[in-house]
Amino acid sequence: MDIKTIATGIGIVITIAGLFVYQGQLIERVEVLESKVVDTKPIEKDIIAIKKDIEQLQKKSSNPLAQ
Repeated sequence: MDIKTIATGIGIVITIAGLFVYQGQLIERVEVLESKVVDTKPIEKDIIAIKKDIEQLQKKSSNPLAQ
């Protein structure tokens, strides 16, 4: 075997090992993100307020005397 073949084999092994390490890091990051709890209470309050505003506008627009 010449040195080029050996160097190519070592390079391929190192590249594949690096890909496995990177994949492990990505999986760990995803697990950390999935474990975080997001507080959605403020968003829910905003949605309820917007729904009330929409209902009031619909009632106001459906009243022929208000036009």
